[in-house]
Amino acid sequence: MKKGLLKAGVLLLLFAAALGGTAALINREKIVGTRQMEEASLPILYMEVSDTKVNPMYGYANEMEEQYMRDSLTPLPTDRSLTMVMDPKNASVKTVSYRVSTADGTEVVETSKISKLKKTDGEIRADFQLETPILMNQEYTLRFDVTLDNGETYYYYTRLLQRAGTNISDYLEFADNFYQTCLDSENASTLAAYLEPDETQTNSTYENLNIHSSFDRITWGTLDMKLEKEAVPVIKDMNETTCSIYLTYVLSDTPEDETTDYYNVTDFYRMRYAQSRVMLLDFERNTQELYDGKHTELTSKGINLGVADKDVQYQSNKSSDIVAFVQEGELWSYNRSANKATQIFSFRDGDLDERENLQEHGIKIVRVEESGDIDFVVYGYMNRDVHEGEVGIAVYHYGAELNQVEEELFIPMKSSYEYLKEDMKLLSYVTRDDMLYVILEDDLYQIDIKQKNFQIVKENLIKDRYVVSKSQASIAWMDQEDENAGTQITVMSLEQGESYTIQAQSGQKIKALGFMNEDLVYGIANDSDIVTDNAGNTTFAMTTVRIEQFGGEVVKEDHEDNVWVSDVKLEEGLLELERVQWENGAYVAISSDHIMNNLQIREEQVTLRLITTERKATQIGLDFEKSVTSKNVLYLASNLENQETYNVLSMELTRPDSNIYYVYAKGMLDSTWSRVSDAINRADAQMGVVLNRQQQYVWERGNRQDSYQANLDEVPSVVLSGTIDEDTLQQSLGDDYTVMNLTGCSLDSVLYQVSKGNPVIAKVSDTVNVVIIGYNSKNTILYYPATQEQGYFGMQDSTSLFESAGNVFVGYMDNLGAASKSE
Repeated sequence: MKKGLLKAGVLLLLFAAALGGTAALINREKIVGTRQMEEASLPILYMEVSDTKVNPMYGYANEMEEQYMRDSLTPLPTDRSLTMVMDPKNASVKTVSYRVSTADGTEVVETSKISKLKKTDGEIRADFQLETPILMNQEYTLRFDVTLDNGETYYYYTRLLQRAGTNISDYLEFADNFYQTCLDSENASTLAAYLEPDETQTNSTYENLNIHSSFDRITWGTLDMKLEKEAVPVIKDMNETTCSIYLTYVLSDTPEDETTDYYNVTDFYRMRYAQSRVMLLDFERNTQELYDGKHTELTSKGINLGVADKDVQYQSNKSSDIVAFVQEGELWSYNRSANKATQIFSFRDGDLDERENLQEHGIKIVRVEESGDIDFVVYGYMNRDVHEGEVGIAVYHYGAELNQVEEELFIPMKSSYEYLKEDMKLLSYVTRDDMLYVILEDDLYQIDIKQKNFQIVKENLIKDRYVVSKSQASIAWMDQEDENAGTQITVMSLEQGESYTIQAQSGQKIKALGFMNEDLVYGIANDSDIVTDNAGNTTFAMTTVRIEQFGGEVVKEDHEDNVWVSDVKLEEGLLELERVQWENGAYVAISSDHIMNNLQIREEQVTLRLITTERKATQIGLDFEKSVTSKNVLYLASNLENQETYNVLSMELTRPDSNIYYVYAKGMLDSTWSRVSDAINRADAQMGVVLNRQQQYVWERGNRQDSYQANLDEVPSVVLSGTIDEDTLQQSLGDDYTVMNLTGCSLDSVLYQVSKGNPVIAKVSDTVNVVIIGYNSKNTILYYPATQEQGYFGMQDSTSLFESAGNVFVGYMDNLGAASKSE
């Protein structure tokens, strides 16, 4: 008996040893060839303004296109003296030089090496003075070239502006005091005078707040917030009347007997100095909780992401058992069956280093496989590792079995993350046969990841003339010059790499409206039904709306006699048709109709849910169809594949000749537009500014003189002729000016151009135009080309007059080179 037990024990030990050896072998095989992400190594630069450290700058490994580097603005005093401060971190700095260029990067104004670098308290400081005078009220680019002891040079960028009477010290003090006082319950009441709470805000969340939010939310309610990382002010814009400052800082909150939660917070302040004090014109705050996979909070049916954007990007596998999601610059996955949270990709390493926590990159989930494998794209500034300091597009594959991330391709870019982000939002898709499709600078690229080559599939894709499916696996574009519709639509399946065309019949136009899954939705209109009113607004009245599968099979069609569809709104599996009828010479809206797509594929059964608690208010949760039972979540962090070589593809992008207008608002790039009037209207609504491709200010909210009147002797004769023919104006004005169609803008908006010395031509009737040559608080000053007379016209009467004619305005502005020469 004892011998039998002894034998059994020995066999059990041998089995356990064998099993352990096998497990060890398996685990060893899984970690061979992996590595951890390299630490951030580059110094951080700052400017010192009014004894305050501002405008943190992060190093770029390559020389960037300077017209796209607009992260910060540094005021230049009249004596042209500047102070640079550097936190070298662990880097050994050899030399520092600087270069001043025009805003568009076409002309170098001054370059010099900084001779005296002072080391004090772990920082490197340098005081220097520009030798070359620069133009007042015109932006320049200031670049620092920092060479390390290893011989590598990195580039740091800020904008430079010399302007009198900026009151910058008051603005900086106000912003710093505001965010700090929000954390001080004893003194927070002093902030109430700056807020404008109203019923437009639900005050249900801490995630997004503004000047109209409640005092309680802005001062953090019952959260016991503590400052973990102080803000360094970033000066975004500064003109004669206003200043915009951006703050980024880290807070923590530790509920009783619970783990500490950390939050990235960004504040935006737009201010005006008046009556010897700072007035707060606009305030925005965004708060994002840092997801902690080590302490994943489970709900009855899923996970709680905490205080996060309700538009959080997530995607599940087909069985809806594994979900991948992006939160504050990190990619995570949660496996419901295994009750496992995995950090797939992150630049952060847990210590809140400002370089690792820098939110200048985006992550796009391409697909989640049944196995848990994930294809994804990281784009923007690379905070650390082998591409540290580069801006680019990186394609990755995560293998769940080995818990390993492989970089498949890296494409360096020369523009900043803000500009790259605008393109990547349009389209970034990786097919199963390793083709990357992206839209860059209005061109559709097909990039072979394995072969490291590319081709342009379609040039000059114009905004509003193409549509992309939600999955981004399909695209359709209209081949026409008309901005409303055309005679042909090209439909392309990116997975198949194939395309086909849909042709309009004679006397008709067709318009791509969107996708339901991968089925194209498009409308058909008779030429005779397309009507343009006096204001230049075109109604594309569609007699038929179709849903068509790739290849040409129509699966749904809507048509009703004497009823037209003027617009379509796409929801999940549902089309809302905005309908009109023809009455008394115009289209009149009637009740909407709806189309259900019976073939709608329900790919994602993981759903987003709003979770509300008294302490944190509204949070974001992801729910599974099946319940989550275990509370002990396993945490994993992926490894990187230790690759001997990295696939790098260099691409020289073709810049379009047409002008592009950029809207900046709330301290960042808001949107891009091909029509200047659309850009101005957007900037007006967002209290922002408009810049052209040369980075000239085309329009600024709230920055024009109280009154102005042009000297007629200085106004070009073609402008005084009152013609609104853009080609005639441009040909006569020549290359020193750019003609702008401002139709659709308000009178108040177009007076900005007048205040800059460029009168605007306005339509009064089908036969009469006038030239707005000036204004004051009560009147416009109009020039009448027919009689060559001028006179005052009441502001309200002028507004009504121009509105009745459709707000048809044509203006012009000096080109950058011409402006420089004239001064």
